[in-house]
Amino acid sequence: MRLFKTSGNSDIHHKFPNLAKPESDGMFCYHIQRRISCTISFYCHSIGMSANTATFIDFCFAVAAALCFYLHYFFVGALLVWLFGLWSCVDGELARLSGKPSKLGDFYDTMTDRSAEFIIVASLLLAFRYPPPAAYWDLLMFAYMGAVFLITNSSEKYRSVFHQNYPKNTAERLFSWLCAGSDMRLLYISIGAIWFAVTGSAVVLAWLILIMTIVLYINFIFRLWKIYQLNWQSSS
Repeated sequence: MRLFKTSGNSDIHHKFPNLAKPESDGMFCYHIQRRISCTISFYCHSIGMSANTATFIDFCFAVAAALCFYLHYFFVGALLVWLFGLWSCVDGELARLSGKPSKLGDFYDTMTDRSAEFIIVASLLLAFRYPPPAAYWDLLMFAYMGAVFLITNSSEKYRSVFHQNYPKNTAERLFSWLCAGSDMRLLYISIGAIWFAVTGSAVVLAWLILIMTIVLYINFIFRLWKIYQLNWQSSS
């Protein structure tokens, strides 16, 4: 007996990139995570899992990753970060597969993503608090989360004002590869955490966060100009 249908539009609809959001997905999310998550989503849809259940599972992965980082289980923490990244795609894909997307589900999906990044970064801050890998560790993490707040808030405000996702993949393709999406930021953080687990040195992690912080502030300034340009073009 076949688990999935093999005829009709449903087979085509669940395949990559039909469930993706090419205008707003980060580059790592769109080109790597979506190729895996589409299959997971189709299976979850076939067993009747709801999008809200997937969001809850997603948040559990984030909490588990943060706890592992805090306890210095960095390999496991990095694996859980990657699983979080996959499941952050699954809930939205399930909503689209079922044809039942909801504003409330979208709200909790977004809040889960923002909360997850915060607790993961906070766990790293606490994990290296005593002794810190560098004298400026606290300031660095504060500056990083400030930059994340600005870049994510600008995306959400754009969506609430213009009633569409900010098209970062076309408007700022370079930044999409560097730091504009949480998928890339968490990928770099997980790489830095694994490097620490292998070598015992947090220098790579600190440098990755420092570089992302600087680029995020540049990205935010560029985005303000780009949104002005897009609005001017649409109104002229």
